[in-house]
Formats: sequence, C-alpha cells, structure tokens
Amino acid sequence: VVADEIERTRLITDITRLIREATVPEGARLAGLTLIGWLARRRMDEVPHAIGIQEARESERRIKAARPKMR
Repeated sequence: VVADEIERTRLITDITRLIREATVPEGARLAGLTLIGWLARRRMDEVPHAIGIQEARESERRIKAARPKMR
C-alpha cells in the first residue's frame, strides 16, 4: 500500500511538471489535469478532485503573473 502511494504521488508530480511545459498542446494539458484529478483520490471510493479546468487555468495564470519576469 505504501509503495502504491509513493508511485501515485510520483505520477502526479511528473504529470504536473510535464503540463507546465510551454510546448505541451492544450489537449494534452487538459488530459493531464484530468488524470491528476483521478490520481488525487485518496481511496477508491472517493470521487475525483472537484476543481474544474477553468479554476485550474485561473490558478495557473495567477501563479505565472506573480512570478518575477525573466529578462
């Protein structure tokens, strides 16, 4: 069970890193967010995370806007 939890969190981390790449197509980004939602469940009887795509996009915009600009 612990190994499964480690693998699950590793997958979430890897997918998160990948979908932040600028070259990732929008369809792949949406699929990655959906998969993260499914992986974020703690138990098999839990529903996927309730955050929607729009909320995730807005959160990403706020994070990017808060980062210092690179020149």
